[in-house]
Amino acid sequence: MIQRPAVPKPEKVKLGEGVLVFNFNPDDWDDPASIPFGATRGGGNYNVEPTNAPIRFDGDKGEHTKGLKRKTEWVIQITANALELDLDLLKKVMPGTIEEKNDAVDTPNYKKYRPNADYQESDYINNLAYITKTHAGNTVAYVIENVLGDGALSAAFEDKSEIVPETTFTAHFDPNDLDTVPTYVIEYDLEPAV
Repeated sequence: MIQRPAVPKPEKVKLGEGVLVFNFNPDDWDDPASIPFGATRGGGNYNVEPTNAPIRFDGDKGEHTKGLKRKTEWVIQITANALELDLDLLKKVMPGTIEEKNDAVDTPNYKKYRPNADYQESDYINNLAYITKTHAGNTVAYVIENVLGDGALSAAFEDKSEIVPETTFTAHFDPNDLDTVPTYVIEYDLEPAV
């Protein structure tokens, strides 16, 4: 049936505000391995972008022939504007090392972050979830897997304002399972099962 105007169903309308969680466990929201990202300003984005390649042949009528298209690459990312950016989050945004100085004489003790020259296996995070709700109150989680903070970091300093850098995290395919795209979306029921 054609309905005019198209009236949205509250459980299908996704709200923009949410939280980000590293090592999100979809089966245990209280998992101690889960790490909150921290406060954001200006939200974030969940992007899944496949590269499609047509299979061309002599006599075709263009690159859009049904059944003759394949996905050759994927870019899957979550970006977020970090209002809170301590050294632990900075280490996830741009993998590096933190050195603690606890015996300073002429200065307060401090921690020093330095980015690594290259990526290491330990720099990958199990997953990152952007968790929001529907207008009806159902929880929705947009999850990317095998996550690496591999974007640029730019901190703008402005009078009477806060530093809110954009952070970028990219999903990576598991080399032992190249057929599984490293992202998924979960829509939870409104009430937990009893």
